[in-house]
Parts: sequence; C-alpha cells; structure tokens
Amino acid sequence: QYHDKLYLLASEQFKTFYETYGRSSMAEEARYMYAYSLYKSSPKENLDQTSSIDAMAAMQTFLNRYQNSKFRDQAIEVIVTTQKKLERKGFENSYQYYKMRQYKAAIVALNNFKDNFPDSQFLEEAYYLVIDAEYRLAEQSIMSKQEERYKAVVEHYKEFVDKYPESSFLREAEKLYADSLEKINKKNNNS
Repeated sequence: QYHDKLYLLASEQFKTFYETYGRSSMAEEARYMYAYSLYKSSPKENLDQTSSIDAMAAMQTFLNRYQNSKFRDQAIEVIVTTQKKLERKGFENSYQYYKMRQYKAAIVALNNFKDNFPDSQFLEEAYYLVIDAEYRLAEQSIMSKQEERYKAVVEHYKEFVDKYPESSFLREAEKLYADSLEKINKKNNNS
C-alpha cells in the first residue's frame, strides 16, 4: 500500500501491525511507518491540515516511545517540516483577513497566530500587520471609537519596536505611529 502511494491505507495497516504484534522486532519500524504514512498523506498547506496534525502527534508519540531509534532524525525532520507547514497555513489564514480588509478579524487572527507560533519566521510581519490593521480600523471607525483604536496602534508599535528594533517594516510602522499620535493629540486638543 505504501509503495503504491495509498498512504492512508498503509498507515492503517502499519497501525494494525504494531497493535497486533507489539513485541515483534518490526513493531518499532511499523510505528514509525504509521506516522510517516500519515505525514505523506497530508495535503498542501492551503488545504485542511488535520492529517498533518495527526502525523505530527503520531511522530511525537513514536519519539517518546523509541527515544534512541534509528528513525529518530527522520522523525524529528517530519515534525519540523510539519510545524513549518502549519505555521505557514496559520499566517496565510490570518493574512487573508487583512487582504479582505476585515481588519478587526485580522487583528484577532494575527494575535492568535503570534500566540500559537512564538518562534515563527513570519512573526515580525505579523506584528507589523497588527499595527497596520489597527490603524486602518481606526481610520474606518466612528469618531467615538477612533481615539481608543489609535491608542492601540501606539501600544502595538511600542511592542513591535521593543521586539524588532532593526525591522524592515520599521519605517512604515513609524509613520502609522506618528500619525496616530498626531490624531490622538488633535482629538484631545479639540475636546
């Protein structure tokens, strides 16, 4: 089944084998192949990643059980690759709200992304996009909400600068920050 690229069928057969013959000398390899078959069956990142999550969990279970396995390096590589795939999917989903100009949803999604993937390669951009989405949301808001939302831009900017003082997004973020401060001050002076 595996060599015919019927990975889901193969995974079930490997699972049946290691559950039935747990003491066999081939049980370790069967458990690894079960997880690896799940990994091979996972779709591209723009599709549902349930099988990727299952593969990663199965591979982690394998590593927990067989810490000194000859398949250890491959298992770690599968977990890392799957994590990157899930990370990209998470970022793209968050960014989609931004592109659709659903700024409130984009802010929530991007903040969730930052929480779920604190070591992501997309983290710097996610921080910047939150600032930009907050600013755009403030621009579109009714007058009574604008000051609060411009203040959110300022707070997110401060967090961004602390975390990424050399960012390639810094110049754009500074413009949004300065404009937000100006609008907050103008609103306070008019009050």
